[in-house]
Amino acid sequence: MMNALRILPLAALPLLVACTSLEPVAAPPIMTDPVCRDEARRTAERDVARQSNMTNQTQVRFLQNQENQEERRLYNDCLRRRGLPTPGGVEAVQRS
Repeated sequence: MMNALRILPLAALPLLVACTSLEPVAAPPIMTDPVCRDEARRTAERDVARQSNMTNQTQVRFLQNQENQEERRLYNDCLRRRGLPTPGGVEAVQRS
């Protein structure tokens, strides 16, 4: 009984390690300006995830994260060009 209690946490360890390998996905930007929202969404630079291998979930999450960051950048660039303030006060964390 005592050996089973010692082995159980070690048996669960590979499952925990596998879960942590997934990269967190940045939330898509909240876009309230319709002109800049349309511009950010139709720009080809953000369509990286459409080229992904859907069986590789790590790659899918990585590319979705890149697409969300690129969409946020394009939206903020459009707002700046139009002389409007960008939302939020803290820049999103950039993972490398």
